[in-house]
Amino acid sequence: MSRPISAPRGTRDLLPEDGPAWSRVEEIAQDLSSRYAFDRIETPLFERIELFSRGLGESSDAVEKEMFRVSGAAGSEEERAEWALRPEPTAGIVRAYLEHGMHVRPGPQRLWLIGPMFRYDRPQAGRFRQFVQWDVEVIGDPGPMVDAELIELGQRFYAEAGVRDVIAYLNSIGDATCRPGYRAALIEYFSAHEDRLTDDSRRRLRVNPLRVLDDKDLDPELAAEAPRSLDHLCEACRAHFDAVRALLDDLGVRYEIDHRLVRGLDYYTRTTFEFYVVGRRGQQQALAGGGRYDGLVELLGGPATPGIGFGVGMDRTVLAAAEQGVAPPAGGPFLVVVGADPDALAARLKVAEALRGAGLRVRVDGSSRKLGRQLESAAKLGARYAILVDPQLPPERVILRDLVASEQREIALDEVAGLVG
Repeated sequence: MSRPISAPRGTRDLLPEDGPAWSRVEEIAQDLSSRYAFDRIETPLFERIELFSRGLGESSDAVEKEMFRVSGAAGSEEERAEWALRPEPTAGIVRAYLEHGMHVRPGPQRLWLIGPMFRYDRPQAGRFRQFVQWDVEVIGDPGPMVDAELIELGQRFYAEAGVRDVIAYLNSIGDATCRPGYRAALIEYFSAHEDRLTDDSRRRLRVNPLRVLDDKDLDPELAAEAPRSLDHLCEACRAHFDAVRALLDDLGVRYEIDHRLVRGLDYYTRTTFEFYVVGRRGQQQALAGGGRYDGLVELLGGPATPGIGFGVGMDRTVLAAAEQGVAPPAGGPFLVVVGADPDALAARLKVAEALRGAGLRVRVDGSSRKLGRQLESAAKLGARYAILVDPQLPPERVILRDLVASEQREIALDEVAGLVG
């Protein structure tokens, strides 16, 4: 007997019992996308590596350590090109925005998607190598209002998903005008304490010093005394960040300033934010995160265009809801159509067709087992009712059996939905 094949390490299967919780958060995300007037976009699961290395930054973990590379067919153009499974959605969305001329449409563009992302990361609780994100992006709006709007959207999502005590952590990392000064201050500070840095941070210090603050193993005392980006903002970035905070205060959105929050990708500018459950800080506990990327469109070959977005980790949202005891929604009434005549399968299917047309969740027992066995099976499947097709009755009449109360009665087929709903 052959050895069973397991799922790849760092992935997981979503089984039928997981479905209701996942469907719930996905439906909330889709509903909010519509209510906030976002339009759906889909991008390929794989793109040229150049897109990610240019957009995310060569020094980012996503490019340096976590990229899933894809090989094409032998001898093909795809084999000669360098491809990767997408580690995040923003770069691909901006690529599509430019490729299809969306930058000349009336803007700003408000876009959303839900789909799998891939990072070859060390598997941990709530952190998978294939994971699902709900992503929203606004391309073409430079003002602080949209920053506040997206942070409020994130808070609303968690409120509607039933995840309690979620707080937004907020920072501004400046722009091309003021960040060079902040970068120089970080290099000066951390160079004086290089012996206390990890090997990763010593390398980051030379390539992208902001990412030293992103090192989960950074000495907390060293981090606490590090220069703060808010102390180095230019006048325009300061005004933008103050306006974002004032709007969040007016909206009553719960947030805190986090001076270490720089995010892990090079394309971020100005506002950065992450969502956590209060008391659950840590790299593996972030529920969502995002920020501004006002230079990304230009970096990928387009005109200078502001942008902002965030991604929600759906896996972690489902996990957080389960940890807080949020019950997945009960499905609609589940019925099984049964019959005593093994030759009357068409009649069972016709009854099921009518019930499904009325919006009911229906399974048909197509076996030739005795009726009692069919009813036992229906109860084991979790059905509350069985619909018995009796050849002695007219086609528009059926027997409705309550499998819990062990009671039954003859009714008209078109009455079933009103009685079991």
